[in-house]
Amino acid sequence: MPSRASAAKLPKAYEEDHRAKARPVPVEEHFINLEGAQPSPIMLGFQKFWRRLMGLVKLSLVLAVLGAYPAAAIFSSKINDHPVAFPQNESWSVAGVGVAIHKIARELEGAGWAADRPDWHPQSRLTALPAWQEATASALSEHVALLAGIASATNQPDGDLAAAARLLMAVEGEDMRPRLTAAAEALNRFDTRASRGLALRPSPEEILPREMALFAEWAGEGRAALSDRINAEQSAWPASKEDITAFYTAKAHAHLAHELILAAKARAYGITGDAELAVALARAEAAWGRAAELKPFFVSNLSGSGAVLPNHLASMAYYLVEAEDASAFLAAKLAPPVVEDASVGDVAQTGEEPQLP
Repeated sequence: MPSRASAAKLPKAYEEDHRAKARPVPVEEHFINLEGAQPSPIMLGFQKFWRRLMGLVKLSLVLAVLGAYPAAAIFSSKINDHPVAFPQNESWSVAGVGVAIHKIARELEGAGWAADRPDWHPQSRLTALPAWQEATASALSEHVALLAGIASATNQPDGDLAAAARLLMAVEGEDMRPRLTAAAEALNRFDTRASRGLALRPSPEEILPREMALFAEWAGEGRAALSDRINAEQSAWPASKEDITAFYTAKAHAHLAHELILAAKARAYGITGDAELAVALARAEAAWGRAAELKPFFVSNLSGSGAVLPNHLASMAYYLVEAEDASAFLAAKLAPPVVEDASVGDVAQTGEEPQLP
């Protein structure tokens, strides 16, 4: 056991050792207190700019989402009314067949057939493009059916042309793309047979008179439909869906008639060589061309002076009146003379039937 003397010295030694330690000298504080610190103006400006930038990005994203569908509908409503131009290395036995095939390919490979789209597709909300395409297919069907009768060597129309005319007519519940593709193939088969002499190839002089009569019918039907819409009570501004349909139906007929006239004119040497017929043909071409080139940004059917928005339906109807008159006049000029039967003339004069020997 330690002695009492050593135990008594321990606290004292401890105190001496404790006093010998160097105490830290208090140092004056040179650091800034964070509680009183002020933010940098540059950082404040950057924070405001960042918040505004993020807000603009969010707003743009919302507007882009909301406007994407209408924008897609607008950009998908592309009506191709450019002239039909045949490549130099491409020749057709019947020019109207070439025009029909090019028109079909243009609609299928361009905007696509709007009537085949599902309900969610932007093109299913359009009015102008479906009216244009439906009128184009219907008019092509009528024209091909006309060619089928002319190109027949017998009492039956040509098989390929008759099949193409049926396929060009829309059938409710069926997609048009397969029908139009098959119609183009049938038209190409006929033209191939005609180029090899296996099918009757009618001349432009034979086709033009009946074409002009058909074009005059198109103009009359379009003018009547436009007149009904002009005089109808307006239910939408600046035009209703019915107004747009009537306008683009007439425009599709005008464009097809103009292209067919140009195609036939290039080979109708017997008609263009006659001064009077050439003037009548140029008049019809110009009238249909004016109607085909009428392409407003949006269709207007407003009554009044038209100081701001003209009445496009009235303008189209006026052009169709000129086209109808020019087509009917040329059809009458080109029509073959009617040979009267002598027996029929005797009956008309005497009122008695001729006696057989």
